Amino acid sequence: MTKNSMRVVQESIAEMVAKKIREDIMNRTLKSGDKIREVELSKQLNVSRTPVREAFRILQSEGLVVHNPRVGVVVTSIGINDVVQLYEVRGVLEQLSAQSAASYITEEQIRELKEINNKMRACADENPEDADNYDIEFHIYIAKLAHNPILEEQLAILHRKTHMVLNFVPFQKGRIPYSCKEHDDIINALEQHEPEIAKKYMDIHFQKSTKSLRDKIIAYNSEIK
Repeated sequence: MTKNSMRVVQESIAEMVAKKIREDIMNRTLKSGDKIREVELSKQLNVSRTPVREAFRILQSEGLVVHNPRVGVVVTSIGINDVVQLYEVRGVLEQLSAQSAASYITEEQIRELKEINNKMRACADENPEDADNYDIEFHIYIAKLAHNPILEEQLAILHRKTHMVLNFVPFQKGRIPYSCKEHDDIINALEQHEPEIAKKYMDIHFQKSTKSLRDKIIAYNSEIK
C-alpha cells in the first residue's frame, strides 16, 4: 500500500470515528462536559489511536468537543454567550440561504417545505420532543435550495451544533406553534419568489428563536447547578 493510500484509509477511519462520537453526542450518550478517553475509544472501535486523534481534531473544528490541557478531550459545555453567538452567526447565514433560495425554489419544493412544517406543527400535540428534528430539517432543506455549496457546508456545521444544544434544551411545547407560523411566513415569501421578504422573515424568526433559546439555557443551567 502506498503512502497516499494509507493516508486515505486513515482519513476514512477518522471520519468513521468522528461520526460515531458525533452520534453519541447527538443522542446524549455523551453529555456536555463528558470526557472522551482516547485509549478506551481506540479499543472500543478496534482502531489505532492515530485516527482517533484525527477524529478529535475534526470534531473540535466543528465545535462539538474541546481539548482541555488538564483533562483531555471533553464534550463542549453549553454557555449562554456561545449559544447566542451560534444563533447570531447562523441567523445571518440562514437569511442569505432564504434570500438565495427564493430565486430558485419550485412548486414541488414549496410543497415539501410545507409538509415538513406541518409535521413539526403536529408535534405540539403528539411528540414535542421531535419538533427540533423537523425544525432543523426545514432549515437544511432551504440551505440545499440556495445553490451555494459553501453556504450549505457552513450551515451543516452550525446545524449539528444547534442539534447538540437542542438535545439538552429541547423545544418547549408552547413555542412550536409560533415557530411554525414564522416558518409559514418564510414559505410564503419563498413561494412568491421575494428574496428580500424571505430574508426579512428569516431574520424575524431567528430573533425570536434566539430569545426563546436564551431563556431555556438560563433555566437549564439553573436546574443542573
